[in-house]
Amino acid sequence: MHLVIRPDKACVVNSGLGSVRGARLGELSYSTTTGSQLQRLTNPQVWRGGTLQPTSRHAAISLVAEVTQRFVALMGEDGLIVSCCDHGGAGGGYENTWATGKLYFQSMKVRNIRIHTRSAYNSAAHGSRDMGVGELNNCDEGAQLVDTIMVVGANPLETQTNYFLNHWVPNLRGTSLELKRREVPNKAHAPGRIIIVDPRRTTRVSACEAEAGKEGVLHLAINSGTDLALFNALFTEIVDKGWIDRAFIAASTTGFDEAVRANRMSIEDAARITALKPEDIRKAAAWIAEPKQGGSRRRTMFA
Repeated sequence: MHLVIRPDKACVVNSGLGSVRGARLGELSYSTTTGSQLQRLTNPQVWRGGTLQPTSRHAAISLVAEVTQRFVALMGEDGLIVSCCDHGGAGGGYENTWATGKLYFQSMKVRNIRIHTRSAYNSAAHGSRDMGVGELNNCDEGAQLVDTIMVVGANPLETQTNYFLNHWVPNLRGTSLELKRREVPNKAHAPGRIIIVDPRRTTRVSACEAEAGKEGVLHLAINSGTDLALFNALFTEIVDKGWIDRAFIAASTTGFDEAVRANRMSIEDAARITALKPEDIRKAAAWIAEPKQGGSRRRTMFA
């Protein structure tokens, strides 16, 4: 059998691009003909006598069903707890194993389940909820609309390739923009800028320079582990310049003035800690928050 994956060119998210995982699924299938993925299991395994032993699918399903039934009989249905992930592993039922979700939630009506180590049925993005930001919180089109993209701790070229190629790159080229033209028809729009915080110069930096030109890319090659010094200096500079929306801050936060005092750091101190040039930190602050000509706010996406 030959398995072919054909992305949909009409898809507004990918425009026919294939992800590394999705487009190459054919190569990841077990095949004695092509010799691919021969290390994959061809039968379930169960723990017997101190080792994992191959068993039939019928025997494995019967074993799981019997153990589950005994737990329900002993502790009630709420005594059953499931731990899984939403893609790439145990399967939570809505990305890679739809049937698993149907089993857990519709057939068994499991109430106690954790996905990606979180006790809820949702996608996971580490730490974002602790900052009050829900997961999957920006629209792909947002990357085409913004004036500046700031990326920290991520490598979108290699790990979000479709998102990067289909939405970031058109903005960096200055070609995205049927979207921007909706706001000001028939007016040319400047390419977007990008700030990359990474101790290393990766292929992502070179790719952005190829699309936006070196003048549109600011690579902040900080000393490893000095992110907070950089962030505090940017925070201080932006507040001192008055590039903030006081009404929005008052309506949406508490303790802002205390935060400003507690995290104050001069650009010179941050430059010494991070090994960056002071002028590059000032440039980053301006690219993030300096109002545009006419006074409208700069739109910045943090990735």
